Amino acid sequence: MFIRTLKFMGLIFSALTLFSAANAQVYSPWVVTENQVDTRDLGRLTETLYENAGADTDREKAEAIWRYLLTDGRFVEPGVFYHIAGWAYEEPMGEVLDPLRLLNSYGFGLCYQVAPLLEALWEAGGFPDARTWFLTGHAVAEVYFDGKYNMLDSDMLGYTTVGQGDPRTSPIASVRELEDDEKIILGKLLAADKADRDKVVDPWYPADVRAKAMAGYSEVFTSKENNWLFYFKRFPAGHTMDFVLRPGEKLIRNFEPESEGLFYLPYKKVRGTLKEFPRELERYQIRTEDGPHSQKDSRLWATGRIEYHAPLNWEGSYYPLFNKNLRLPSNRNEPLRRKEPALPAVAVFAMPAPYVLINAEFKLETTLSTIAHQLTLATSIDGGKSWQHAGSLSGPFDGSWRIEPQVLTVSEHGMASAVSGKYGYLVRLTLSGPKSGEAALRDVMLSSLIQLNPRTLPALEPGENRLSFMQGPQRKRWDMPVDISRIGEFALRFDAVEYVEEESNGLLLPQSTGGESEIIFEVSAPDGSELQSVHAGGRFLVLRGLGPEKLTAETRKTALSQSHRTAGGSLAWALSPSGPWQPLWDFGPPSEWHDNESVERLLLWPEVDQEISGLPAGTEKVYVRYALKGMALDDIRLAAFTAGASEASPLRVTHDWYSRGSRMSHSLEIPNPDEPFEYVIHTAPFSEVKNLSIVFECSADHVQRHP
Repeated sequence: MFIRTLKFMGLIFSALTLFSAANAQVYSPWVVTENQVDTRDLGRLTETLYENAGADTDREKAEAIWRYLLTDGRFVEPGVFYHIAGWAYEEPMGEVLDPLRLLNSYGFGLCYQVAPLLEALWEAGGFPDARTWFLTGHAVAEVYFDGKYNMLDSDMLGYTTVGQGDPRTSPIASVRELEDDEKIILGKLLAADKADRDKVVDPWYPADVRAKAMAGYSEVFTSKENNWLFYFKRFPAGHTMDFVLRPGEKLIRNFEPESEGLFYLPYKKVRGTLKEFPRELERYQIRTEDGPHSQKDSRLWATGRIEYHAPLNWEGSYYPLFNKNLRLPSNRNEPLRRKEPALPAVAVFAMPAPYVLINAEFKLETTLSTIAHQLTLATSIDGGKSWQHAGSLSGPFDGSWRIEPQVLTVSEHGMASAVSGKYGYLVRLTLSGPKSGEAALRDVMLSSLIQLNPRTLPALEPGENRLSFMQGPQRKRWDMPVDISRIGEFALRFDAVEYVEEESNGLLLPQSTGGESEIIFEVSAPDGSELQSVHAGGRFLVLRGLGPEKLTAETRKTALSQSHRTAGGSLAWALSPSGPWQPLWDFGPPSEWHDNESVERLLLWPEVDQEISGLPAGTEKVYVRYALKGMALDDIRLAAFTAGASEASPLRVTHDWYSRGSRMSHSLEIPNPDEPFEYVIHTAPFSEVKNLSIVFECSADHVQRHP
């Protein structure tokens, strides 16, 4: 045992290196049924879609992805995604556009979320180009194949072909073609509320046809002065579904909400005040209290839990990190006490999550022998740069203390806590008081409440069910959250950059017009491990009188005007804060057009995501530089990856369901999660199956102690 110093994003802990749990973790366990897509990996997802659809040609592949995201279950078999406004929103960036978050945590959104999803899947599916358009109040995506761009709309359920031939083989219209000729769409109608079935591929805008709204839909395109093309990719790619199950940790994913009214309720921050983001619309019977369920079919969201029975006598794959004022127990059953005679004593635990957080709950077994002894809990969402006080308990006390994170606001339909809408947090426990008397922690249970899309789970059906287990990449992900409004607290160094806020939209800008600025970050793992790779990314912006509006994912007017001809932005990395710098990305004005048809109405807001791999052996720190000239930056994405253990801990997988009026359960232990594992579950044939949950559990019994 020896003392070392660990640095976690600028926060220094004087910590004791305790016991290594090298064999006691499982990396991103996942189960799918036969032919089910894997929503952790967009490439594998599209391969399965192609296989299930028997898609061979580019057109068949593009259509398979389009059908996968069709949103309205009234007209098509309900799929993975449904149409609802106002529920996929996260401060401070606003409307969620990350494909993995949309697919796995939400499963719902509007056109401006479905379009980037289509673009991301077409890109992952091997197409040479896909792009998103922001139209007059609508967003669509198009994909390049057969020598042209082709627009397929999953949100409104349709695409339109050019000409009067067989719609299954006729060319699919592009946005530019629809802009120039309203008859491409309107020529497919026999009447305002009736489509010519011989001229369209089903579904063809069924809700709009029924509502006699196709003339309005056509006008969305033909009013082309309001149509803008995202030249660069529209979606960020910084999120992964990586997570690590530590000893004593359990991931519970339900197929429905755990309880009525439990959901992630997004709040928007307007001039420093949090307000509920979803809007109630009496006309459509949209009520916030109903949660984010589909207004058009029976699809729901779902919830789950990550429960961590935090060990007090060894260092897990993330934490705890203890300071030297805590006396360490010799076995698990002995409480964690202050080290005589010193107080206060501090323990910090990390609670990462691959899914968006609804809230958290903590249960602590503690003894505080005198009125002067106190146990305090706080949480942090920025790597320990700041802490939000959750509560304090004073003695004398002996028993269970239950507490939640700090409540930021309470509104008509719910509340926002200090961790709501995030993907991980730290928990800090502090024991303080006089030297005399007993102050000890006997047990710590940390629980994160998560929201998820149940259509990504392995649903059992009547009869024989074949399932496949696989572990994710054997690595640990360490996110480095950056609050750009407090850039000085996160950056190692920054020069000539300022933070500007326009209508609650935050931006980093060079301090002078035409000037250059740079921001440098140090990226490392909090446990000092050797780095396997680093993710660096962000959203760069050329603001030519228009800027992104986080509340709507559309555009807003801005007083900032920049020229793309003189704009410069770059991303680079180095092994030293002084360089030499190796380029990752450089901004270049639009130059490549796959169809040789340039577009002038452009939104130049590149989403940049780069991986730094192949690092020299022994690398513990990487430096990332963001440079700006005539450009803004409104999002910074940084993460470190370290290698996992050579062996994984055994994992218990449990499926729960109802059949024939009885609750059923099937559990199995996967002794070696390093290897794919196939298994079969038999349910009652010819009887309805109601899926309840799937649970992954890594037992604390497998921990090995190493002094």
